[in-house]
Amino acid sequence: MMNEESSSPASSNVVAQFFKRLGQIYQLQLDKWTPHTKVRWAAALGLIGLFLLRVFTKQGWYIVTYALGIYHLNLFIAFLTPKIDPAFDLDDDQGPELPTKANEEFRPFIRRLPEFKFWYAISKSTVIGIVCTFFDMFDVPVFWPILVLYFITLFCITMKRQIKHMIKYRYLPFTHSKPRYQPVATEK
Repeated sequence: MMNEESSSPASSNVVAQFFKRLGQIYQLQLDKWTPHTKVRWAAALGLIGLFLLRVFTKQGWYIVTYALGIYHLNLFIAFLTPKIDPAFDLDDDQGPELPTKANEEFRPFIRRLPEFKFWYAISKSTVIGIVCTFFDMFDVPVFWPILVLYFITLFCITMKRQIKHMIKYRYLPFTHSKPRYQPVATEK
């Protein structure tokens, strides 16, 4: 009786160590992928393509596709939005603005959802969507053109509101080019 009780914590310790090690290996792989932005996004687009291919070939799972599209739209809006929303950060009567002149203080654009977390959430949700297409209980019969029209309407309204917000508070969430400084040549 005593041996059975003492072996139980040891076996649960082995299981806990296994999952801890598995988590460490997973995190190591994510850390290795971090600097490879273009490859990560190509893989994410490949996953989305695989998901869409499965939906089109099987002619079903439109609700899963709609839910995935809404979730991706939500992530995209969080990616475009500044971490500190200028609409809520009222310093003066006109509200805060990003610097527009060279003599104003520079405040970098910090996203509410960083690029890596955006990629990770899109990849993870797409994999979950692909897994859902293997179960018939998620294949709810719907008239898919209505979902497409509703998604397009929702996308247009949401992006219009986001673009108005960007214009009102004068911020651009994308940088086209990073300034490059040439090394100063020293005379000998």
